[in-house]
Amino acid sequence: MFSLRPSLFSFGYMYCTCAGQFTGNIRLCQYINMRAYRISVLLRKRFTTPNWVKHKEPREVHMFVDLFLQELEAVGNEVKQILSQGIRKHRRSESNGSTTSSLSNPLRDDKLRRSNTQQARSQLLETHLAKLFKQKVEIFTKVEFTRESVVTTIIKLGLKSLQEFVRLQTLNRSGFQQIQLDIQFLRTPLKELAEDEAAIDFLLDEVIVGASDRCLDPTPLEPPILDKLIQAKTAETREQNSSAASSTTQQRL
Repeated sequence: MFSLRPSLFSFGYMYCTCAGQFTGNIRLCQYINMRAYRISVLLRKRFTTPNWVKHKEPREVHMFVDLFLQELEAVGNEVKQILSQGIRKHRRSESNGSTTSSLSNPLRDDKLRRSNTQQARSQLLETHLAKLFKQKVEIFTKVEFTRESVVTTIIKLGLKSLQEFVRLQTLNRSGFQQIQLDIQFLRTPLKELAEDEAAIDFLLDEVIVGASDRCLDPTPLEPPILDKLIQAKTAETREQNSSAASSTTQQRL
């Protein structure tokens, strides 16, 4: 039986153990635990390595995003060999994909800085609370014997780990903005992989709110800057995927 370190990923372990008792498939739970643990190690390294108080202004989406998505792609490729593809049950979120507003005007004095910081944090919390009241989001449900259900469960466990690692850090404004950028980019690919969009949106928002709570000045990136950086990363990813597909085609020929 695969052994996990409960201190690092006890929540995922406890959840999948209980799910296994109901589904009667311990092997599936072991696999979910193993993959969730690998992702948790990746996220822990990302969020415990840098000095977030001295983080520089974000210029691009961090490479951990690519590694995270590669792990999930590997999961999808593995489980499709043994599990059937279920009926896609997207529970769509009404989120517009943005959890912050533009508040990054220059701060001229300490009083104005404190005011804008409080306003930024307040708007983040208000947006998040509004979503909580607007819809009841069920995060963890019974794991079904389908590729979509397994991938979705692993994504959820990974995002819960990410949330906890963020809450252990103290961030400066640039560090908060880097997390905002990375999370915003992740929204689209994660919701394409998962069958529960509402829960994914909720967990991503939880990361942003958690980062805001741990930030000395949670002033978000202005929307035009955020969009520009995300579009640049999207174009880069599309080009890489195109090159990989061309290479695979040539090898087959």
